[in-house]
Amino acid sequence: MSELTFESRQNVLIAAPSVPTSFDEVDVPRVVLDNLMLKHLSAYPKSDVLELTKAIGLNSHLVEEILAGLKRKALIEVFQAESRSPLHQGVGHVRFGLSESGTSEAEAAFSKDAYLGPAPVSAKQYEQIVKAQDVRHHLISKEDVTRALSDVVGANRIVGLLGPAINSGRALLLYGDAGTGKTYVATRILDSLNSSVFIPYAVYSSGNIIRVITPQHHQILDDGGSTESLVFKEQFDRRWALCLRPNIQVGGELTMEMLEVNHCSHSRVWMAPLQMMANNGVLVIDDLGRQAISVERLLNRWIVPMEYRFDQFPLPNGQQMTIPFVLTLAFSTNLDPNAIGDPAFLRRLGYKIQFTPLAKNDYLELWDSVVGGLQIGVQPSALQKLLTLHQERGVGYYPCLPKDLAGISSDIITFEQIDRTITPEILARAWEVYFTAEGKGGDAQ
Repeated sequence: MSELTFESRQNVLIAAPSVPTSFDEVDVPRVVLDNLMLKHLSAYPKSDVLELTKAIGLNSHLVEEILAGLKRKALIEVFQAESRSPLHQGVGHVRFGLSESGTSEAEAAFSKDAYLGPAPVSAKQYEQIVKAQDVRHHLISKEDVTRALSDVVGANRIVGLLGPAINSGRALLLYGDAGTGKTYVATRILDSLNSSVFIPYAVYSSGNIIRVITPQHHQILDDGGSTESLVFKEQFDRRWALCLRPNIQVGGELTMEMLEVNHCSHSRVWMAPLQMMANNGVLVIDDLGRQAISVERLLNRWIVPMEYRFDQFPLPNGQQMTIPFVLTLAFSTNLDPNAIGDPAFLRRLGYKIQFTPLAKNDYLELWDSVVGGLQIGVQPSALQKLLTLHQERGVGYYPCLPKDLAGISSDIITFEQIDRTITPEILARAWEVYFTAEGKGGDAQ
């Protein structure tokens, strides 16, 4: 491990992975690195050592050793362009390309897996770093949770429940009627963690390279390029990137295949399962019960990981991989908890937090905030009409309603080109448009 010297170090909880200076420290079979080099030279012909060093994420000494080995096997060719400077006649910029046999070897490597990127880290190194970054080793405070929920009206009701739940590292069940803010709060969990973590671009296990970092799920803060020092102890292993803690949310589109190593047909790269991508972060299973797979089957998939904090899944070559299960797993559902799982599963969830409609004062405060953001006025009589509608129709003060109803009211006002003020009449029209004939509706959470 080495100390970080770049700007984002104040958010880092552990010492950075140190730069490997030998193949033993890389801890990945040499043939894997050779094949990765061949694939890079196939994709980017006539690259120099600096370009290959950046692409593979290893230091130049190791890159030169890999190239020397490939040259001895006659798999690469060396190109030295003539210098245009009269002071350096015969001295050129050395570049590398594939020989005919090297091209065949690269094609064979691509047929096995098409991964291109920094060299993978070993499963052992991955496990060590993930466990070191466990949120349970870096507990959050009440102030952290309060800050994360600062834009949630009525959050004081759940701060005292959510904080201990996050610190425990156990899975959460957020349940309650649609529109009570479950999903919104779940997405704020990450903000309370207040730290960044190291995530590898890829992990090697039993003959397989598995991509972990993706643009959709990870926000890179530093890829090692900000450190200009040539001293290894002042750098960090560029096979890792410093990222915000992952915050992955899936809903009705979730399938069992997404929880296993899966093959991307477009890029032909083996992708890590969602729970591996979410390690050291948050994975929200939203709208539990709306997935194509049964709730029972989905929940049974998580019993062992939640209990023992590790997960196992088969690799493409039939081998088995075990990884840490170190993340905050949150289920959000409109269903009654007793209807989604047996007592044994509910016990493993640990924390079950119910979301209810807002108190009237909080609800009106949220209305003030929403109409202010829309730059639209609202007559006091319109708010009184609103409260009357709630009472007459038996609708709770759901947090989703101010945004939805004010938005519809604004649309009506804009279309009719009238004064931008919500009147009782406009609000009543918005209510009828939004709700079903029974007076209840709206799917926002």
